[in-house]
Amino acid sequence: MAGDIYFNGSKLTGQHDVKLNGTDMDNVYLNGTKLWTRHPYAIGTEIFTYSVGAGGNSDNLRTTFFQTYPLAFDAQPNYIEGSGGAQDSRLNFNLAAGFYVSFYSQAELGTDSDGTGASNTGGSHVLYVGGTVSGLSSGFSISSSGNGSTTFKVTYSGQ
Repeated sequence: MAGDIYFNGSKLTGQHDVKLNGTDMDNVYLNGTKLWTRHPYAIGTEIFTYSVGAGGNSDNLRTTFFQTYPLAFDAQPNYIEGSGGAQDSRLNFNLAAGFYVSFYSQAELGTDSDGTGASNTGGSHVLYVGGTVSGLSSGFSISSSGNGSTTFKVTYSGQ
């Protein structure tokens, strides 16, 4: 196929290991032009889905999800209001380059099914949890919080 790159007879995808003199390569260049990049996940892979109910506890995003999916985050999520996932808390999290929120649903407000878009990778978001409300801020077509629960998905775009 046109545009495909073959190495030792195998078509390269972002999931193959490429070695040069026994050393793993992250990028392959030819005459200064990048031909291939190693990806930690296949492009378009949904990394995780996160849900929290109004009055719920969001601390597991800061702890368990950060530990389970470390490549998806730039740094450990941190509280900018409240703590420990308690009600009336706001948890800031920054996604690493190549990761984005691909889906956001808020029980009262509806769904933003294209999220912030694959071109907006590495974005900063704030997850809010109150006694009767929850939400996620940053560039969505629906409001950032409303009554009821919130669900969002993080996907790998490779960008």
